[in-house]
Order: sequence, then C-alpha cells, then structure tokens
Amino acid sequence: MYDPEYIARFYDNYGEREWERLVVDPVQRVSFEVHKRLLHEYVKAGDRVFEAGSGPGRFTLELARMGARIIVGDISPEQLRLHREKTMEIERSIEERVVVDVVDLSRFADGEFDAVVCYGGPISYVLERADDAVAELLRVTRRGGYLLLSVMSLVGSVRIFFSYFPDLVATHGWDSAVGEVIRTGLLTAEINDGHVLRLYRWRELREMLERHPCRIIAASAANFLVNGNEEAFEEDQRWLEEEIAACREPGALDGGTHIVAVVQRT
Repeated sequence: MYDPEYIARFYDNYGEREWERLVVDPVQRVSFEVHKRLLHEYVKAGDRVFEAGSGPGRFTLELARMGARIIVGDISPEQLRLHREKTMEIERSIEERVVVDVVDLSRFADGEFDAVVCYGGPISYVLERADDAVAELLRVTRRGGYLLLSVMSLVGSVRIFFSYFPDLVATHGWDSAVGEVIRTGLLTAEINDGHVLRLYRWRELREMLERHPCRIIAASAANFLVNGNEEAFEEDQRWLEEEIAACREPGALDGGTHIVAVVQRT
C-alpha cells in the first residue's frame, strides 16, 4: 500500500543526491535530455505550469528558461528547501513552492494550469493509487492543455539491471525475485531494501491513461541505446540525436529505464 510518509522521509534523507542524480553519468544525462526535449515541444512561453514531484529543480530551471510561470510541488520538505537554494536565479518565474501529495491536489482548482509536469517517480511510488494521481493531475490541467509524465519501466529495467537477478533469486527464490516482479511490476520492500515502487509496461501505462479524459499525444522511452554504450555517447554527441529518435519508436517504448508520455486533456 502507498505510504506517503515513507516517501517523504526517503527523499528528505536522499537530499542533495537527487540534485546530482540527473547529471551523474551519461545514462542519466541522456534521460534528462529525453525528458527535456518533450518539455520544449509541449510547454510554451507564458504557460502557467504545475510541476509535481519537482525535487530540487533541474526541470524547473528548464521551464523558467522557456518562459513558463511555475508552481512547484513535492512531497518532501527537504527537497523543496533544496529547490529554493538551487533555483534562486529564476525566483521571479516561481509563483509558489508547496508540500503536496500527487494523489490529492485539492488546493488547486479544476483546469488551473496550462500544463502539468510529473517526471520521475511520483506515479511509480503511489502504487495502488496511480489512477487517483492521474485523475488529479488531469483535473488541474485545463481542457486542451498537456500533462507530461513518466514512470519507471518494467521490461527495460529488468533488461538493464539483469545482473542483479541471480543474487535476488538465490536470496529470495524465483517466485519472489522474478515471477512476482515481472507479473505485477511491484518491487517489494523485501526485494528492494525497504523501497517499494511499481514498474510499468507501456501497455499498462497506456491502458491507465485511456481510463481518463485525455488522449495520448506522444510517448518515449528514456535510455534505449545508451545503456552499455556510455563511452560512445561521451565521445560523440551525435549519438544523442539517434537516441532521441530511437526512444520514440513503438518497439523501443518498453526498452528504457523510464517511459515518458504526453497526454492532452479532453
């Protein structure tokens, strides 16, 4: 079951590492670029944007540079403290920073925002309440506006982190370490050092989105070619454009660490 207090404590303790995470290695830098490109396609200057699960503000900085006005939300008070510290240069673009849980955005009116951004982990962390989170994110998006979100990928993560599974099988048994994870997408506390989250297949994310008043506009994997090929990406930046294109191929959507979707509220 979703435990918001645990998630808040986890990110309070995670602290500065969340700021470093998106630039720490070539894989993370490519993932950041994949997400950022979609921002530039669907958010425009003058848009009023709600950023859910902002962390310390890497994407907030991008939104401000694009000319958006931003309300920032996160479940972690410490991440919001870091956000204020890391985004001082764009303070005029930020209307407010609020501690908020993505499953309850009742402080905001229906259709209040031109665009809503929910990148990274929020939808994966709310577990059985994912539909509630999507419903709230769409509710506060104006009709015709865009919701940009990402979830952690099941198939891609199993492929990329396959080397961890033999030890998990030895410790927990096949059914718990492999069968349940692949069947349900759920990483339990026992398997994942106390950290519970839900990984998604593209079809599962698509089916969830289709239950809500929106239409899917775009979808992308994050990190398809770069995994295992980091050195080539570091040496030749032209690979980044190939990655961006490959990640949007239908056959690649399940192949990365995250799945990114853009929907338009109807």
